[in-house]
Amino acid sequence: MTLKKANFEVEKLTNELKRLLREKEILETMILPKSINLDKIVVDGGSPVNLIEKYAELTELEKWKDLDKKIVETQDKIKNNMDWIDEELKILEKYDKVEQLIVYYKEIATKNYTWRDISNLVHYSESQCKRIYKKYKRKRDIGGIDYE
Repeated sequence: MTLKKANFEVEKLTNELKRLLREKEILETMILPKSINLDKIVVDGGSPVNLIEKYAELTELEKWKDLDKKIVETQDKIKNNMDWIDEELKILEKYDKVEQLIVYYKEIATKNYTWRDISNLVHYSESQCKRIYKKYKRKRDIGGIDYE
């Protein structure tokens, strides 16, 4: 996984978390107690409990619990990805500025740079840029194909 993919995944999970929280808010308005109408209090008798409404509230309560579980799972995934990104950035800080730029242009930048573009930007040869990037990624280049 690259830093760019990890950042995209975090954004996607954050968006999903917002959606789940909005759904939970909607369910809260359906489940939580409503205000009491004091004008229609019946003392001697009462009306039979509407079982359909009670059943609907129970099923909504199950959805609420399921949403809570999904929210916690999504938050855990976001935290896991953020921790991974932090560790990768710590590793990247061990390299000098030019090596950081090479990795930035190859993985993080929104524009897809070719090796020629990167070599022109950092004033290193293409092969040197590739070697530095491979050193960072700890991978091999066999026949011009990068393996992760």
